[in-house]
Amino acid sequence: MKNNTLHTPEPVPLWAAMDLGSNSFHLLIARRMGCSFQVVERLKEKVQLLGGFSEGAIHPHAAQRGLACLRRFAQRLAPIPRQNIRVMGTFALRQARNAGDFTDAAAAILGLPVQVISGQQEGRLIYRAVEHHISSAGSACGVIDIGGGSTELAFGNGGQAQQVVSANVGCVAFKDRYFTPGSRQSSAYEAARTEALQVVSAALARDQGASPVTWYGTSGTIQSIAAVLSANGWSRDQITRRALAQLESSIVDDRWVLQAGLPGLAADRADIFAGGVAILSACFTVAGIDKLQDVDVSLLQGMICDTLLENTQTDLRDDSVMQLARRFGVDEAQAERVAGTAMSLFAGAGEWWDERDDYRQLLRWAARLHEVGAHISPRHYHRHGAYIIKHTQLPGFSDLHKSMLALLIRGHRRSLPGLAFQIFDAQTAAVLLRLVALLRLAVILQRSHNDADSPQVSLQVKGNEIQLNCGPGWLQAHPLSARELEVEQEQLRTAGILLSVESN
Repeated sequence: MKNNTLHTPEPVPLWAAMDLGSNSFHLLIARRMGCSFQVVERLKEKVQLLGGFSEGAIHPHAAQRGLACLRRFAQRLAPIPRQNIRVMGTFALRQARNAGDFTDAAAAILGLPVQVISGQQEGRLIYRAVEHHISSAGSACGVIDIGGGSTELAFGNGGQAQQVVSANVGCVAFKDRYFTPGSRQSSAYEAARTEALQVVSAALARDQGASPVTWYGTSGTIQSIAAVLSANGWSRDQITRRALAQLESSIVDDRWVLQAGLPGLAADRADIFAGGVAILSACFTVAGIDKLQDVDVSLLQGMICDTLLENTQTDLRDDSVMQLARRFGVDEAQAERVAGTAMSLFAGAGEWWDERDDYRQLLRWAARLHEVGAHISPRHYHRHGAYIIKHTQLPGFSDLHKSMLALLIRGHRRSLPGLAFQIFDAQTAAVLLRLVALLRLAVILQRSHNDADSPQVSLQVKGNEIQLNCGPGWLQAHPLSARELEVEQEQLRTAGILLSVESN
C-alpha cells in the first residue's frame, strides 16, 4: 500500500548576530546556504549608547534605552538555540568604566554573554564581511567603517585583513562635542574635521601599509552620505572626492540646515550626519582616496562569516548563481546548453573585449540564470528574472555587478531595453550591449531544448558587425530559430549592431 504521507524537510538551523554599537543596536538572523548564507531578517534601533557619555560612564538614560531595545530583540531570539547566537559590543562598551554593569544586565535579558571586542577585532570582522560580499579575488582593497565612537580602516589582499587601524573618532561622539544645540554649523564642522584629520593621521602613521587599489565603505553613515550625493546628482554608484567636496561646501556655507532635513537623508540621521561627513572627508584626505564604493554589509555579516563559513577556494559568485538557479527551479540542462553556446560566441568575438575573463564570467552567469524568472510566470519571464536578480541576495556580487547581470537577463529576449543601458557609463553600456547580443543569439540557437539540435556555430566580428555561421543545413532544419534570427537582425540593427547569418 502506497504511503501518501507528505515529507516535511528538516528546517535549516538559524543563526543570529547582534551588534551593540555606540549609535544603534543591530540584529541579523541568517541561515547557511551553500558556501555562504541567506539573511532571514534584520532589526535595527537607534539607541545612542554613547549619547550623554560623561566622565567615562554610560549615561543612565542611554543604558535604559539599550536594555529596553534588548528586551524587544530577545523576543525574536527566543526560538534560536543559544549556541547559535553571538552578541558583541563595540566602542561605547570598550570605553565605559561602567560597561560591566550594562553587559551583566544585557546577559540577564538575553540569556547569553556579551563579548566586548577591540577595534582591531571589529575592523577584521568588517573587512571579512566586505570581502565575502564583493569577492575581491585577491585584489588589494581597503575598508572604512564609521561608527558612533570609532572609525575602523582595514586593509587586505584576500579573505583576511592584513592591517587594521582603529581611530577614536565617531559620529555620535562628534555630535555631543561639536554639533550641540545653538552651535554654528559651519564652525562646528570645521572643528570636527580638524580633529578627525589629526586622529586619523596619527592612527595611520603608526601602522602605515601599502595603498589599496580599491576602497569600500560600510555603516549607516557612509550609506547616508552616498544616498545624499545621489539624491543631489553629485555622484552615482560611488562616493568621489569631488562629490564629497560639494557636500562639504553645502554644510560649511550654511546652504543646508541639516536639522531641517535635506534630499536623500533619513530624518533619524540628521543629528549625526555632519560629524560623519567630517570623518569621511578626513579619511579621504589622509589615505589619498579618490573614490569609494559603499557596501551594504556590517560587523554583523562578519560575525556570521566568522561563525559559519570556512575559508574556501570555491568561487562565491559561482556558488551564488548555482544556489539561486536551484531555488527557482531553473532547467539546468537548458541553462548549460545556452551557456556553452554563449561561450563559443564570446570566443569568436575576441576583438571586442579588453578584460575578457570578467566579461566572459558575466555572460556565463547570465546564461545560467536567463530563465530564472519563469518560476514566477512564463509571460515576460525575462522581466521577472531581472527583478529577481536586482532584489535577491547574491553573495559575492556588488550592487553594480547585480545591475549588469540583471540587464543581460532583462535584454535576452523581446525588445532591447534601451533606457536600461543609460544608467551605466558609455563604455560599460557599449560592452553590455554586445554581451546582450551574444546572449540573445545563444538563446535563439538553443530553442529546441535538445542536445542533438545544438549547432556547430562560428562567429566573427568587425567593429559592430557580427557574422554568424550555423553550419551546413542547420537553418533549414530549424525553421523556428531561422525565423527568430531574421527578427533579431532588425532588433540589433536598431541598436547599431549589424548581424548577418549563414548556414554553410
